[in-house]
Amino acid sequence: MKFAIFFAGSGQEVSHDEFVYKDWAERLESHGYHPILCDGVGIHSKSMRKRFTGAGWAKIIQEAMNAVDAIQHGVQPEKVVVVGMSRGGVEAVICAHCLNDYCPETPVFVFAIDPVQGYHAINSGAFDMRGKRIGRVLSLGFKGSRDKLKERYRLKDDAPKTIPENVDMYLSVLSQFRGKNRGVMWGFTPQSPSLTNMIDKGQDTKIYELLGDHSSGVYSGKACEVAFKTSREIRSLVTSDMFYHWLLKKKFASTMQYSPLEVLDAYCKIAIDDLGGLQFDNARSGFSFLMASQNEPGRFTNAAGSRFLKGRGHLIESKQVAESKKYDQSLHGYYVNERHFEVYREIQRIVVNGLKSNHSVMKLYPNIEPWLEHNRRGFK
Repeated sequence: MKFAIFFAGSGQEVSHDEFVYKDWAERLESHGYHPILCDGVGIHSKSMRKRFTGAGWAKIIQEAMNAVDAIQHGVQPEKVVVVGMSRGGVEAVICAHCLNDYCPETPVFVFAIDPVQGYHAINSGAFDMRGKRIGRVLSLGFKGSRDKLKERYRLKDDAPKTIPENVDMYLSVLSQFRGKNRGVMWGFTPQSPSLTNMIDKGQDTKIYELLGDHSSGVYSGKACEVAFKTSREIRSLVTSDMFYHWLLKKKFASTMQYSPLEVLDAYCKIAIDDLGGLQFDNARSGFSFLMASQNEPGRFTNAAGSRFLKGRGHLIESKQVAESKKYDQSLHGYYVNERHFEVYREIQRIVVNGLKSNHSVMKLYPNIEPWLEHNRRGFK
C-alpha cells in the first residue's frame, strides 16, 4: 500500500474546495495511494490561543500515523508522500521522522509549502521538542502529546529542523510576500526551518520561490470572488506543477504533469503582473520585485524600513531571480524561479519561433508573448 498524507495550514479545513489538497489527494489516489487528510491546527478549537501557538500539532501527526498503522499493521508501506503547508509543512517533516522509525525502508517524498516553525512567547517556537520546556508540569508527571510522540517514535529535539534518511526527496516552495503596509511594520513573516542536514546526507532537495502571499500557492480559486480567481488559480497551478514534476522525476507517480505551455503561461502571468507593479490579488505594489532583485540588490537590507522592497524577512532578495543573470546571454529575462526558466528552456524553440504565427495558440496562452517582449525591452 502507498500513502499520501496531507497536513493543512493553521485554521485550514483540508477538504475545503478553497484549497488544492483534495485535488492532489484525488490525483494520487488514482495512482494507487491511500489518502490521509489532516485539518490544520486550531480548526477544531474555539481557542485563538491554541491556533496562534500551534497547540495540538502532535496529536494530528499521531492520528495520521495511526491511520497508516490501522491498514499496514506494522508492515512496511511501499511509498509515502507527505505534504504540508505552513505549520503543516513542519508537521510533514516531523511525520517523515516518525515514518523513519515506523517503516525505515519505505521511500518518503516530502513537499513543504511555505513551512513555518511558529512563534511561542515562552518556548523556542511552536515545535519545541525539548523535554525541559517552560510550563510543562514535570512535578505531576504529566506528558503532553508531543512528549508521547517523541517517545513512541524516538524523535530527537532537532526533528523539526532535519530530514531523516528515509526521505528520497524534499521539495519546498517559499512565498515572496509583499503586503500593502510592510514599510515600517514587520507584520507576519513566516520563517522556514533551516533543515541543515539535507545536503550533508546527499538527499535530493529543491526549494523554489514564488511571488505571492503566504498560502497563495494552495488556494484553488474555486471558492473565491471572480476578481481574485485568476491570481489564486495560477499560483496553485504552478505549485501543482512543481509537485507533479518531482513526483514524476522521483518515480512516485506518473502522467500527472500539465502542458508545458499552460505552466509557462501561468508563470508569465505572475511575472507580467509583478513587472507592471501589481502583486497578489491585483493589489498595487508600486515596484517590481523581479526588477529590484535583479537590478537593485544593494537596496535590500535587514531593516524594517526596507520591507517595501523585499519579500519574507529571511529572503532579503530573490536569489533565483538574481541567478537568471548567469544564464545564456540570449535568454536573460525576469524569471519567477528556476522552474519558470526550466519550462521555458524545454519549449523555447516552439515559443520563440512558432507562437506568433499560431493565433489560436496565442489566444489559449496570452501571457507568453507579452512576457517575452518585456524581457526584450528590459535587456537591450
